[in-house]
Amino acid sequence: MNILGITGGTLGGAALVTDGRIAAAVHEERLNRLKSSQGFPWQSIRAVLDLGGIGPGEVDVVAHAARRTFLIPEPREFDGWLSERPGTGRHIAEAVTLSPQVPGPIQRLMFLMGKSDTLWNTAQMARIAVTLPNRSRIRRALQERLGITAPLETIDHHDAHAFGAYFTAGHPEATVFTLDGGGDGFCSKVYLARGGRIQRLDATTTFHSIGNYYAYVTKILGYKAQLHEGKITGLAAHGEPRHRALLQRFIDFDTRTGRFVNRGGRMLWPAIDQLRAALPSRYRPEDLAASIQELLEDAVTAYVSRWVRRTGVPHVILSGGVFANVKVNQRVHELPDVESVTIHPAMTDAGLGVGAAFGSYARRPEARSHPFEATRLEHVYLGPSWGESEMLTALRREGLPAVRPENLEARVAELLAGGSIVARYDGAMEYGPRALGNRSILYQATDASVNDWLNKRLHRTEFMPFAPVTLADSAGRCYRHLEGAEYTARFMTITFDCTEWMRREMPAVVHVDGTARPQLLDRQTNSSYRRILEHYERLTGLNSIVNTSFNMHEEPIVCSPEDAVRGFMEAKLDCLAMGPFLATSNDDLRHQGARGRIARHSTRDRV
Repeated sequence: MNILGITGGTLGGAALVTDGRIAAAVHEERLNRLKSSQGFPWQSIRAVLDLGGIGPGEVDVVAHAARRTFLIPEPREFDGWLSERPGTGRHIAEAVTLSPQVPGPIQRLMFLMGKSDTLWNTAQMARIAVTLPNRSRIRRALQERLGITAPLETIDHHDAHAFGAYFTAGHPEATVFTLDGGGDGFCSKVYLARGGRIQRLDATTTFHSIGNYYAYVTKILGYKAQLHEGKITGLAAHGEPRHRALLQRFIDFDTRTGRFVNRGGRMLWPAIDQLRAALPSRYRPEDLAASIQELLEDAVTAYVSRWVRRTGVPHVILSGGVFANVKVNQRVHELPDVESVTIHPAMTDAGLGVGAAFGSYARRPEARSHPFEATRLEHVYLGPSWGESEMLTALRREGLPAVRPENLEARVAELLAGGSIVARYDGAMEYGPRALGNRSILYQATDASVNDWLNKRLHRTEFMPFAPVTLADSAGRCYRHLEGAEYTARFMTITFDCTEWMRREMPAVVHVDGTARPQLLDRQTNSSYRRILEHYERLTGLNSIVNTSFNMHEEPIVCSPEDAVRGFMEAKLDCLAMGPFLATSNDDLRHQGARGRIARHSTRDRV
């Protein structure tokens, strides 16, 4: 059974699930090189079919991450669905971006219509008019452009988040939470997952989205909403939550009802204008960031704790854009009612293709006729890869001399120990927002100033420190309270408090609040990557190095060898470890070792 899962719009992509296992998963932005690209994932669909080794005629089902009743809301939900959404074009925009034949200008018009309460009824009618033919358009376009004739199913946005997270978490029974800005009319749902099925326990409409309010603060502080929220998380550690009470006049968690509540009565542009007008004439950005961060942490932990106590199931699974907030995830992990926490590696809408495919799979007789097998996603190297010939071609095209070391991993470790910046490009592209070694920039974690000068070189403006990759079997030397979150820390989705040894020896990866967001690297996941770290530990006595994504600011993570070579040259990095090849940017490193301090290396003939 081959199920093609697709999602369009921002963070679109595709996934192929074959007989209940992920065969491939690709994000559209990595292929078209447009950060957070809009539109339908045509390139991703082609890529996952190629990676899965199947043709268009071998797709059995297409699962689309959109509401099953997306065209017309269910009657029991209709009144509340309209009354709780004054002045927003978000749902209209969701619909039109999923339609392959709706041009960009119309999409932008639909967004603008949501700015005015008086245009809401017109916008709602337009939304229905656009979405009524949406499914038939998608089916027709898939057949005409790709030759895919399989039936099309639709999976609710939050159900897709939940299915994707549950079917890859390894727990047969769990309390599942989804939380984001909004999708298919809701910002959050709570589920009890058991035996391969999920039961919805509660839902909160988009009108009450605390995730949206975090985005509003991001916008007010001069960053791009739905893209730069991570900067707010980092900035928050530098401030004090002086404006929390003011924010609670707009968004809060109601302990009586157990739900988030929008007290401001507005969404999107009206809400942003209302919040901006309420702020003092002078305020420190870091204090506003600290205020929304503290409010979010407290609201989410109260929400999770309430429902875990109700279900009695202490294994917690999280998905949705809000759970890209690594500090929130740490707070959830530390709750006394929570025994373990798993955050889906692609917790944002980038994971909806995988979730839609698993949601469709869960409906199939094949899935229901066999006992549910709880399996973990052992790695996220699910995207495209390139061979040695393509790598060599990309290197030679730019005139980059390369060698083929007899022991590449040992040589890279020597370079890192000597202070070189090494870009690593190898194997398959990662699924999800984190670079986990195959498309990463590596550096020693001993230089506390690296966050400033390397971010400048990469044209980034960051408040969070670089994240570390750490040998999993000695991670206890570095981080406190790992128990119950070791698995999810493989994917760099949660912070931990650092030990004194970690703070002292590797300050480059420790934030001002004493936390770090590690990738824990075990012996099975990525053996070549791990050998680099093991050689580095033998040279230095340290079990962690910097791992940051291999990309320039406002660009997606590199995908092809050409992307990697261009990024390497543009950032003026020291070394590029590409597959079995090593290219360096100056003769000193080629012949003398890293900056002259370590000269031991063994190479074959130059290639």
